[in-house]
Amino acid sequence: MQTVEDAAEPLEPVGRREQNKIDTRRAIAEAALTLARSKGAGSFTVDQIAARAGVSRRTFFNYFHSAEEALNVSTESFLELAISSFSRRPAGEPLLDAMIAALAATAKVQDLAVHGELFRMAAGSPELLRAQLHAWERAETRIIEAVTHHLQGGASPLYVSALVGSVLSCAKAAMHDWAADDPDRHGDAGAALEERMVLALSMLRDGFAHPA
Repeated sequence: MQTVEDAAEPLEPVGRREQNKIDTRRAIAEAALTLARSKGAGSFTVDQIAARAGVSRRTFFNYFHSAEEALNVSTESFLELAISSFSRRPAGEPLLDAMIAALAATAKVQDLAVHGELFRMAAGSPELLRAQLHAWERAETRIIEAVTHHLQGGASPLYVSALVGSVLSCAKAAMHDWAADDPDRHGDAGAALEERMVLALSMLRDGFAHPA
């Protein structure tokens, strides 16, 4: 899958050893997602993931601490790519415009439908929900750093924290709204989720001036 970094600039060649690690991690994550789709989140074991990925139990734990962590790779990837995309926005660009543009750029190279699918799964899996919350908490710290850098130190810590908290709340509200909708209603689930997230951030940017 192409990444924001791929789209922005060529990547240096990766050595065979490092590429093997990337491929193994991806295979484990894909095996976890496949099992979650067929059995349901929380209804399969690490041994089943390892067997499906063609690796040993020991190898699994070299990459992940739990089945939920392996399953949560798409969420981690989405957040990481969005932050990376935002970090590349021009310094003088209005903050929320930069965030909306970063989200749109991320959506072009990241399958938001999978991220939304995992969000739906977490509603019935406390362990997966906990893993997702941890991912968002880690992302919040990174976003605060990126926003502080974007504003070149021209905002108080309270301003930055409050704004980032509001942005994340809008993103989560968009995902809740998307998850509550009929999954078969839209032909492109990823585009439907992107539309909601951009709309929620636009509402925040505009001061929630238009309730309709």
